[in-house]
Amino acid sequence: MIGTTKLTSELMQQLDAAERESKASNTVNRIHVSELTSVPSFLYEKIRNIVDYKDEYLLRKNALRRFLKRTIVLPKFSHSPEAAATALVRELILSRYLPNDTVSEKIVPALAQIIAKYFSLFDKLGDSKCDVPKWKELLLGIAAVECDSYLVSPLERNAYISYGYKLLKPALELPDALESDEAKSVQFVLTIQRVLERADREISMYYLLRHYYADWFTLPPTEAADMLAPQVPAILSTFTNILEHRLGKKLLTPIKKLLVPLLVYRDLLHNYQGSKRELLANSNKLEELSRETYRTYWRSTRRRVRRKGFHAIVYIFITKMLLALLLELPYERIFLQDIHYLPLAINLLFPLLLMTIITILIKSPGMANEVSVVKGIKEMIYGGEASFYKLRKLRTIPPTFWKRFFYGLLYLITFGTSFGILVSVLYKLEFNLLSGALFILFVSLVSFFGISLRQQARQLKVVDGRETITVFLIDFFTLPVVAFGKWLSNTFDKVNFFVFFLDFLFEVPFKSLLKMIEDWFNFLKEKKDEMY
Repeated sequence: MIGTTKLTSELMQQLDAAERESKASNTVNRIHVSELTSVPSFLYEKIRNIVDYKDEYLLRKNALRRFLKRTIVLPKFSHSPEAAATALVRELILSRYLPNDTVSEKIVPALAQIIAKYFSLFDKLGDSKCDVPKWKELLLGIAAVECDSYLVSPLERNAYISYGYKLLKPALELPDALESDEAKSVQFVLTIQRVLERADREISMYYLLRHYYADWFTLPPTEAADMLAPQVPAILSTFTNILEHRLGKKLLTPIKKLLVPLLVYRDLLHNYQGSKRELLANSNKLEELSRETYRTYWRSTRRRVRRKGFHAIVYIFITKMLLALLLELPYERIFLQDIHYLPLAINLLFPLLLMTIITILIKSPGMANEVSVVKGIKEMIYGGEASFYKLRKLRTIPPTFWKRFFYGLLYLITFGTSFGILVSVLYKLEFNLLSGALFILFVSLVSFFGISLRQQARQLKVVDGRETITVFLIDFFTLPVVAFGKWLSNTFDKVNFFVFFLDFLFEVPFKSLLKMIEDWFNFLKEKKDEMY
């Protein structure tokens, strides 16, 4: 391709191949589900995603994992991999994670092979005394990613990940003394996946499994299970260590910034309807569209973040109302013999107000940021003197024992100061022990989630803002609250009673009822067709 770098030409060829594969597949015998049963299934998923909110990029994968958990770990509702594969595809279409009348029936036998492989693996593991925490959940997550990669072709995603790796590898110099070259490359790819695809732990483990145990994806189900089952504890432990390596954490910040032009460029190509090769041959038009795409991407990000904030507000309001009715009011009536309405109102309204303010105050990265991103896109595509992708040296110098001790002591003092001030204010407002504990709990959770939303809104930011003493003081005193909120979020995620109720007491009978209704509709349709 004239005028573009060799790397960009290779990317365009890979995208062309992905497009050809997409057009060639799913052309005949497409799976159809009833629109009547699709509506309640879709509404259920919407409600569940509010109660147990995850990144929208992961929703289909998580729905797959829930299905596999019901099918593999819980008593089997499908008596064969073929039946499970058919039910899986139909459930995804009913929930609108896959469009109706687009998935070919040809996909079912191969998907059944994947499911059969995990049937065999779990049978062989049985009640294994694996010392890796939540090993069943991790394997189910890997199984969900493998099924998802088969249902929705990963060619385009892999093309961008490969492009990002080849683009950034020369721009970041890593410490020579840190691990082997292969280990560095693995950390590079994992970090790029986290940025480009919002990859979670399960997606990253799937990549590691493909990288280190390629036979798992080619052997017949029984042989694959025989090969992997004895190694599962060691595999999961090793993968966990790789994912928690300090190099990955150090790489995340620079790679986030360096991949912003690619994020915008990917969005531009996805939405552009004309000839992409002609577009790249016209640098002025590309620059104009890059600016438009950047602004559209920002507006879309802001809407998505605000929608997440609204979901959080709804969830917080419902949870706080329930706790007020079930805990706070009975506690004050029975033990304190009096109801303090001011702390009760503050406890109910302040977390909602805080979440609303955090969401509303999200600001655009600014014009200088837009100019820098567009410059990065042109440099990425056409090459030239490296400015945006100039060489950066990444240094990871482990702190000494005394430095770690000093910083830990300073952080402990900050933690005590922040919560000391907060408890003092609550005491003056006549909060009792329970209402004060609930206030701290919810404010910490809201602060952590709000910071997470702001970080997502800042994903296009490549120009660092000016640090001020005000920002430093705010960070100094709020960081312990946010850290406590993160710990609470991770803890509550494991004991989410709403999710437990939906997954085990509601979803199984609900999905079974929908299947019966759909089968009844199909039976009636067949009878109707026989009459004509």
